[in-house]
Amino acid sequence: MIAEISAGLNSLKAAKDILQALNGIQSAVAVNEVKFNLQSLLLNAQQGLFAAQEAEATAAKRIADLEQQIVRLKDWSAEKGRYQLRDVGRGSFAYVVKPGMEQGEPPHWLCTNCFDHGRKSFMQSKGNGVGNRTVAERGLDKTYACDSCKGSFQVGWSNNPERDRERMIAAAEEAALNEERMRDSTAGDSPSDNRST
Repeated sequence: MIAEISAGLNSLKAAKDILQALNGIQSAVAVNEVKFNLQSLLLNAQQGLFAAQEAEATAAKRIADLEQQIVRLKDWSAEKGRYQLRDVGRGSFAYVVKPGMEQGEPPHWLCTNCFDHGRKSFMQSKGNGVGNRTVAERGLDKTYACDSCKGSFQVGWSNNPERDRERMIAAAEEAALNEERMRDSTAGDSPSDNRST
């Protein structure tokens, strides 16, 4: 862009020099030749300035696109931090909302494939089993599928995002309680409590 502007300015300077030289020229042929050169230089200057304008517009658009991409990445990073990968049953994995980060959303599972590609896509319940299997063949499985990438998995009939959240909260509470018990038991084993008289 700077090169285009510089070329345009150089052409304008040359045109100015030619105009000054015109004052001293007397013959019509020489005047016409100088006019032709002047028009050529002005055209080159104009083309250089148009190229600079176009380069500036392209750069401004690229900057705006990159700024939007940065905002999207920051938003996704914050959203991504609300979730954790969990085994939701039968070796199937999904991203689930961390306890306390629900933000009023109902319990749900997110597709791992879409999540890893920066998209939030909900796993939808598709009923019991898949395909044309009989009820006996399906057993008590429930299928969840992603409408975006068509990925799916099966879980036990009683497993769903609500129950998974309840189990996750119960496990977190149990871990906190065990940690508290551990602290209490180690505090009771301090050397000051075992003094002999």
